[in-house]
Amino acid sequence: MKRSWYSRMLFSYFPVFLLVVTVLIFLAFMVITELSRSETEKANYVSTSYVADTVERTLNDIELGVLQEIGNNYSYNDFLDTPSGTDSPAGSSYEIVQSMNRLSERFSLIDSIYVYRNKDKLMLGQSGYLNPGQGQGLEAEYLQQLSANKQQQGWSAVRMVQPRNSKDLRPVISLASRLPIPWGSDGYIVINVSVYRVERLVDSLTSGELSFLRIRDVSGTPIYDSAPAADGENNRTLSKVEAKNLGWTFESGLRAGRLFDWISVISYVWFILGLLTIALGVVYIIYITRRNYRPIHQLMVRIQGLQPAAQDAAPGVASDELALMHNALDRLVQITTDYERERYENLVIQRRELFLDFLSGQRLEDAAERLETLDPFEGTREFEAFVVFAAELNREKDWHALPAQDQNLLKFALTNVLGDLMADKQLQAWAEWISGERLGMIIGLRFQPVKDDSDTMLELARDCHRWIMDNLRVSLTFGVGTVVRDWREIRDSYAAAAEVLSHRLALGTDIAAVQMDQQDDSGLQSYKYFGSFTQLVREFRLSGENWRIRLDEIFNSFRKDRLKDEEIYMLLEVLLQALEQELKGIAETLDRQLAAAWSGGLRERIRGSTNLEEIRELLTGWLNETYHVYVSVNELKSHRVMITEVKHYIEEHYANPDLSLNHLSERFQISAKYASYLFKEEFNMKFVDFLAELRLMKAKELLETTSESIQDIALQIGYANSITFGRVFKRITGMTPGDYRKSKLHKDE
Repeated sequence: MKRSWYSRMLFSYFPVFLLVVTVLIFLAFMVITELSRSETEKANYVSTSYVADTVERTLNDIELGVLQEIGNNYSYNDFLDTPSGTDSPAGSSYEIVQSMNRLSERFSLIDSIYVYRNKDKLMLGQSGYLNPGQGQGLEAEYLQQLSANKQQQGWSAVRMVQPRNSKDLRPVISLASRLPIPWGSDGYIVINVSVYRVERLVDSLTSGELSFLRIRDVSGTPIYDSAPAADGENNRTLSKVEAKNLGWTFESGLRAGRLFDWISVISYVWFILGLLTIALGVVYIIYITRRNYRPIHQLMVRIQGLQPAAQDAAPGVASDELALMHNALDRLVQITTDYERERYENLVIQRRELFLDFLSGQRLEDAAERLETLDPFEGTREFEAFVVFAAELNREKDWHALPAQDQNLLKFALTNVLGDLMADKQLQAWAEWISGERLGMIIGLRFQPVKDDSDTMLELARDCHRWIMDNLRVSLTFGVGTVVRDWREIRDSYAAAAEVLSHRLALGTDIAAVQMDQQDDSGLQSYKYFGSFTQLVREFRLSGENWRIRLDEIFNSFRKDRLKDEEIYMLLEVLLQALEQELKGIAETLDRQLAAAWSGGLRERIRGSTNLEEIRELLTGWLNETYHVYVSVNELKSHRVMITEVKHYIEEHYANPDLSLNHLSERFQISAKYASYLFKEEFNMKFVDFLAELRLMKAKELLETTSESIQDIALQIGYANSITFGRVFKRITGMTPGDYRKSKLHKDE
C-alpha cells in the first residue's frame, strides 16, 4: 500500500514513542517502589514509637497511681511506725491490704503488691503477712539487693517470683519505692507487674502477620518477642526505639519472605524487561532508518549535482548529507532574504530622499519619473492639490523612558495609523519621519480646492490627533500647511506647517493650525517684556504678593502674542537672570536657592516642556520656594536684634524659677515655638540647654566659694528644690553637687 512520507515516518517511529513511554513507566515504578520502602520504614517507626509510648505510659500510670494511694492513705505510715516485734493495729493492716487489692483491681498488669518493713523484715501482702524466709526466698533475695543498692530507681529487669501456695515461677518486672515517700528508709512498697500481661498488651497493639516486635529490658533480657525463633536470623529490623524512663529497647521490622522481597523481585523483572525493550527499540530504529534512507539518498544526489562546494571536498571523505541539504537551503534562503531586504531598504531610502526633496524644493527635475518608480501613493499619481501635515512628538517622560527599539516600533505604528486614517477619509497620504521627533505627511487631493478647505484640513488634523490620543496614548502636535496646487509648491505648505510647530507653547500641544498671523518684530516684542520683568522683580524684592499677578500676566501675553518657543525659553531665562542679580548676596541660603535654578535642573525642565501651562507651574513652584526663603531671611534679620535682647534678659533673670519659653513669649510678644527656633538658629543651642549651663556655672561658683546648703544654692539659681537641681547637675557634669564640692575641697587641700 502506498503511503505518504508523513505516514511512513509516523508508522516507522511511533513504536519508538511506545518504547520511551514504557521506559518512563518503568522508571516511575522504580521511584514509587523506593518511596514505598521509605514510607514503610517511617510507618514502622511510628507504630513502634506508639507501642513504646503506650507501654511506658501504662507503667508510669501504675507507678503514679500507687504513689498517690500511699500519699493519701496514712495506714502505710502507721504500719511503718509500729514498734519492732509487735503487730500493727488491725485496722491499719486491713486498710493496707484493701488498698493494695484496690490497686491490683485498678491496674490489670499488676501481679502482686506487698509492703516491706526494714526494722523487723516484716512483709504485708495482698492476703496478709508474709515471711521472707518462709517460701519467699526469691523475694528475700530481691529485698536484700534493694537494701544493698540504695540508689536503685525505676523498673527492674525481668525476674522470677513464686506466688504464695504455688510452686510455679512467674516472670515479673518490679518497681520498689522507699517508704515513707519520697526518700524514706523505713521500708519499701514493691509492685510486681506480670510479664505475661505486658505481652498481652503489646499483642493487642501489633499485628504479627507482616511485622515483628522485640522488647528487651535494661540488661538485654528479652521481655517480648513476636517473631518465631526459627525466623529470627532472616527477619529485617527497620526501627529501633528506646523508652528512656524504662530503659527498654523496642525493635521492629518485617518478617522474612514478605513484602520487601516481593518488591525486589518485581523491580528486577521490570529492569530486565526495560533492558529488552530498549534493545529491541535500537534494533527497530536501525532497521527503519536504513529503509527510509533511500529517498533521502536520491535527494542528496540531486543536491550534490547542484552544489559547487561539493566539488571541492577532499577525496575519500564522506560528505554529510544533512549538512549539504542544510547549507543548500540556507544559501537559497539567504540569497532571497538579502535580495528582498536590499530592495526594501533601497526603496525606503529612495522614498525618504524624494520626500525630503519635495519638502526642501530641491532636485525636482526628475520628480515625475521618481514618483512613478517609487510609487509612494500606491498607484495614484494624479492629484489636483496637495497639503502638508507636520506632526511633532511632545517630549514626555514616558516617551524618553522607552528603549530605542520600542520608540522605533511606535514610530512605525504612527506612520501606518496616519495612512489608514487618511484612507478612511478617501485621501492618499505619504508619511515619513523627517527627524527624531517630527513626522511629515504629504496628502494628495483629487478635487479642486476651494476657499474654505483650510478649515477642512484643520478638522482632519484634529480628528487624527483625537484618535491617536484615545487609542495609542501618544501626544502629537499637528501643524497644517496651506493647500498648494503643484509639486513645486509643497515646500511652501511644509514651511507654513513648520511655522505652526515653532509656536507650540503659545498655541498649545492640542491645537493644529493652518497658518499664523503676521507677527511683529521679535526684537520689539522681547523689549516690551523687559518692563514686566522689572515690575515682577521689584514686587518680589519688596515682599509683595503682586508678583504672582505679574507672572500670570506675562504668560497670558505669551499666549496672546503667539511667541515662538525659543523666544519664550529665552525670555524666561532673562527673567531668572534678573531675579538672580536682584537677590544675590543677601543671604547664603537664598544664594543656594537661586543657584538651584541652574544646577538643580529647572532650566532643563522648562526647555523639556512642550506645554506653556506646565512651564508656568514649574516656574511658579520654584518662585514660591524662593519667595519663602527670601521672606524667612528678612524676618530672621529683623529678629536678630530681638533675640540678642532675649539672651541678655535670660542672663539677668536666670534665677527666676518661672523663666521659660512661654515667659519669653509673653515678654517679647513672639510665639514660644518661633522663639525656640530663633534661639537655636542664632546661638546653635536650645533654650533649655543655654539656661541650664548658665545656672550650673553660677552653682559651681557658689559650691566652690561658699558653704551654703545645696537647697539654698538651688533656690538662688532658679530651681524649686534641690532634687531637680541635683538631677540636672549630675546629667551635665556627671556628679552630684555634693561630690563636686568635695572634689574641689580635696583639690584645694
